[in-house]
Amino acid sequence: MNRSVRSVVTVVVSIFIASFGSWLFLRSNATSKPLKPPFAHGFNKIHGDGYPALFFQIQKPLSKESSTTLNDLSELAGRARSTVGAGLWLDVRLNGSGELVVSSNDLLSNGKPVEIASLDECRADGIVTLAEAAPALKDIYIVLNLIARRPGLPAKLFEIWGDGKPLSFDWTLVQSESDGILKELREQAPKAFYGSSQATMIQLEILSTLGLEGLPDLKADALISMIEEPAKNNSVAIPRLRDSTLKEAHRRSLKRYVGPVSTREVAVPLLAAGYDGIVLTERGIWEDLLDERHLLQ
Repeated sequence: MNRSVRSVVTVVVSIFIASFGSWLFLRSNATSKPLKPPFAHGFNKIHGDGYPALFFQIQKPLSKESSTTLNDLSELAGRARSTVGAGLWLDVRLNGSGELVVSSNDLLSNGKPVEIASLDECRADGIVTLAEAAPALKDIYIVLNLIARRPGLPAKLFEIWGDGKPLSFDWTLVQSESDGILKELREQAPKAFYGSSQATMIQLEILSTLGLEGLPDLKADALISMIEEPAKNNSVAIPRLRDSTLKEAHRRSLKRYVGPVSTREVAVPLLAAGYDGIVLTERGIWEDLLDERHLLQ
């Protein structure tokens, strides 16, 4: 081996050793970093029965008339209120009138985007405002999934969410794919309970591939995976998150929620897999599983 080749090999080996040493150092720091104690928040009481929480995702619209939608919502809230470990998941967005509305769809039935539609147009399509829904949601656990493509959503939310407001901090988990929305809310209400943004999920997943999932200082109180993909047989959807990501969330005492789930074939294995909560889109399955959880552990 001539001198030039030996020099190249030496450089390559040195880089490898330095890289491996840096990785070991970072991993050691990540795994030994003191963890914050679990956040003592009222929303954690949803897990007081020892079983996973089951959330029903309110679909849009429940009815073609907003008054009927409110009646249906009140009925669902009554079921959640009377059952330990039950909650509701609401997708919330700003409409064209600057009102927070409950809608899982981007579009009205006529194809017009909800976020440019007037309040009257939304109501005519069976969509209700969050303020209208708030009285029915008193003393039940709810997840507010904030879908934000327009500015002003946090300020509008604080009009009805907080201590002494129609929606209480203690009964609410706020979730958004937007890291900016969550950051703005945390700055103004640091003692509220928050989910994870899409940026948080991606960061944790990337670091998990390197064995460095313990490195970031996560701001979330719950790790929420709303991403699913088909299993190998293309018949059952499964969460995409790596086991290492889920284990890291558990190590940090973060609640782990997953969904949306529309079939028992998907929901039952998740119940047995250690998730803290599952989001269901079918009311019948939600209610059946609330009654059967103790048989499925």
